[in-house]
Amino acid sequence: PKQSVTKQVAFVLGLAGLALVVCCALVATSDLKAKRSVLYMPSAKRMALYGIGSGEEQGAANAAATAFATFEGQEEMLEETLEAEYYVDMFEEVAESEETVEAVDEVKAAIDEAKNEHKILEAFSSGQDAPLE
Repeated sequence: PKQSVTKQVAFVLGLAGLALVVCCALVATSDLKAKRSVLYMPSAKRMALYGIGSGEEQGAANAAATAFATFEGQEEMLEETLEAEYYVDMFEEVAESEETVEAVDEVKAAIDEAKNEHKILEAFSSGQDAPLE
């Protein structure tokens, strides 16, 4: 029985040693220093992130610009192909509609408010405080 326990302990130690060798080999072959995230900058000045959005708006704008630029100059061919379903005229009607104009004005007001908030938060992040009344 004592020899059986010794064999079991030797087997477990051998298996653990093999696992350690495999882990060391994996760590040695990995590139741990490459591809640091922009968010990980230990030497960068720490600051609070604030504002509206986190990049999705710019991504969507880039996708739309790519789509429209891809087919630029093909309006005549599309108008002939689509005839009554030609989308440009419909888009112009929608863009000039009263609802769209009101929505654009509302968004412009919201953007102005966000710019004001940005100025205030920027002042706070630089160490200024609001005046106490």
